[in-house]
Amino acid sequence: MKILMLGFEYLPVKVGGLAEAITSIAETLAKLGNEVIVFTPSHGFKEGEEYTSFKMDVSGHIWDVKVYERKQNGVRVFSISNTLLDNPDVYGPGWEGMLSKAVHFGKASVGLLNSIIEEEGKPEVIHTHDWHTVFAAGLLKKYFQIPLIATIHRLNKSKVPAYYFHMANLKELAPYPDMDPEHTLCYIADLVTTVSKSYLWEEWAFFGMFEGKVTHVFNGIACDFWNEEFLENRDLPREDRRKKILESLGLSDGIAFMFIGRFDRAQKGVDTLLRAIEILAESYPQEFSRMRFIIIGKGDPELENWARSMEAKYPNNVRVITRMLKREFTRELYGSVDFVVIPSYFEPFGLVQMEAMCLGAIPIGSAVGGIKDTVVSLDEDEKNATGLLVPPRDAFALAQAMLRMAGLREENPGLIERLRSNGKRRAREVFTWENACKRYLKAYRNDIDKAISFIK
Repeated sequence: MKILMLGFEYLPVKVGGLAEAITSIAETLAKLGNEVIVFTPSHGFKEGEEYTSFKMDVSGHIWDVKVYERKQNGVRVFSISNTLLDNPDVYGPGWEGMLSKAVHFGKASVGLLNSIIEEEGKPEVIHTHDWHTVFAAGLLKKYFQIPLIATIHRLNKSKVPAYYFHMANLKELAPYPDMDPEHTLCYIADLVTTVSKSYLWEEWAFFGMFEGKVTHVFNGIACDFWNEEFLENRDLPREDRRKKILESLGLSDGIAFMFIGRFDRAQKGVDTLLRAIEILAESYPQEFSRMRFIIIGKGDPELENWARSMEAKYPNNVRVITRMLKREFTRELYGSVDFVVIPSYFEPFGLVQMEAMCLGAIPIGSAVGGIKDTVVSLDEDEKNATGLLVPPRDAFALAQAMLRMAGLREENPGLIERLRSNGKRRAREVFTWENACKRYLKAYRNDIDKAISFIK
């Protein structure tokens, strides 16, 4: 099958998890024997040979466009370049700049696909990712009538002035002064997917508007990287790896918990974690003395200051890292700590719990979205459990969960080892990119189950 993918990020250009997901989907589809091509803005990354060039009119201004093609792990990647699309600020410069960038990407995609069709014919399907591609998807649907699959990795819930749809030659899609680009993208798509079953139902107020053509396809995890075989100290027992990693951070050995994620108040829940640590320190000082917390991330200055104050108050228990870590060091952390805490308020799919399970760290997470779908909670199924789930935004429940798991690590090591083994097996066998892409191939043929409001 010949598949065209549209994405605002594609490795090595990366802001968050979107680049990892799109790249993994494209490369896995190629490994399954499909011909996959990707259109993406260059964002200044122009590796490869020049494929074509043309002039493009945007609001009466003529822009020179160049397209560079490279082969990356079996996928043909086309980086579209002009003065605006070369800006390294992926989602910028500024809101207006990002919207203009999305318009330029859309109009340039038409010129590029024209060239490809002239040389080798049409793709059989277009698979577009998130609302930043709405103009590209709308224009390709308008001019080439190719079946369109739209994947929503995370709802942004923003509005875009109709002016930008007019810039993109899509004024027919903008009857109101301000438009919801996610609604527009899903409206024009032949099929809509999102990245977990629970997230679909949690956001049914939105996805329900497309009942009859909406479904889920779970993301996957690349356990070929998140693998204990590549750990620096892979020959050491986990206890020794934990001791070494804690010592490298200036902490003595203990029961190790880790958080890694953005410091924000909207999604990732680091404020709930910090409050839970305070509860443990104040109400359970003896148990807290054996606990170690590695908190990694940056973002909201107030949350960063709160985390730093916790580190200063509890220097024997808390370490805060606000610098960017290499993936290899993050892998070492996952392969050494006992537990990874994911206190998100919502999570479409979530990669942290998957990376943790691949490397034997036990997730303690909120019972939301993809976390709920991927982590089997100890309270629900002890035999097959991979971690423990708690209600979101509940610092007391999170504190109790960490206290409980710390006790199990000391009192029931056999159960802890079973949780680790179950997690590795579930991540490596159930949530693979190959399984995800086999379901995407069914979606491309519209041979897939749909979410129906009266059947759950």
